[in-house]
Amino acid sequence: MKLLITGGSGTLGREITKLAIANNHQVNILTRNKKLVSNNINLKYYYWNPNKEEIDSECFNGVNSVINLAGFSVFKLWTKTNKSKILSSRLISTLFILKQIKERGIKLNSFVSASGIAAYPDSISKTSSEKNSESIPDSFINQVVVKWESKVLEFEKQLPGISFSILRIGLVLSKEGGVFCISKKLSMIYALSPLGRGNQWQSWIHIDDASSIFLKCINNTSKGVFNLVAPNPVVQSELLRKIALYNRSAIILPNIPKFIVKLFFGQMSELVLSSQKVISNNLNDYNFKFPDIDSAIKNLSN
Repeated sequence: MKLLITGGSGTLGREITKLAIANNHQVNILTRNKKLVSNNINLKYYYWNPNKEEIDSECFNGVNSVINLAGFSVFKLWTKTNKSKILSSRLISTLFILKQIKERGIKLNSFVSASGIAAYPDSISKTSSEKNSESIPDSFINQVVVKWESKVLEFEKQLPGISFSILRIGLVLSKEGGVFCISKKLSMIYALSPLGRGNQWQSWIHIDDASSIFLKCINNTSKGVFNLVAPNPVVQSELLRKIALYNRSAIILPNIPKFIVKLFFGQMSELVLSSQKVISNNLNDYNFKFPDIDSAIKNLSN
């Protein structure tokens, strides 16, 4: 099978690429860097620039499935400029690649698009599954997810021969970056501390399981919305405690008050203060390699 990946240079994109090649798939990656060259016979880079509507048409040759990950990082400070990039990068790239598929008559088996669990409301007590998504006008990141998914759903109706999947990704735990790496470094100097009350739910997933599920979605005829989360979410204080524990440290500092977090991060604080206890009812046939936080953190800490 041959895959075309947008956003393949990110942490998750790199892991999906690595796993795909290990499973004897060929991978084409769309990039804005014209100089990127691969020495691997099963990996090729092709230029594109969605803002300028430019793409190397050879990227589609022999492709069976597309994995859409492209988007500006949500973990950059939410300035007015960055918020615009977070939204527009996802909408423009998704719209552009789907238009190209339609206009060129590309025959695909599947189109798998990333999304986020910000589709669900902030709640300490409520558990959300795939059916509980909401549009929350005063949440920036929720509106990004809602508008992003709407572009995919719009083309699902226009391209009935393609199996469309939307994967709402939880907190991805990886050695290569993100929350785990930052928390591990802070724990090593005993500077790790929960934010706010620390009772906000963190619906996490080990990067190995995340990449495996993406490939599962291209390999079968399943379609629809899937929550990319492990079956056992934990509250933030427990997540951080486990990271410290498995890295031979401990949390000794008091929680950082919510008002201080908001003072430093502004609107972006909703990323770390919001609570989403999310489960996936549509992944019951997937056998998680890391179903609980202990197995995941222990693996990443070794």
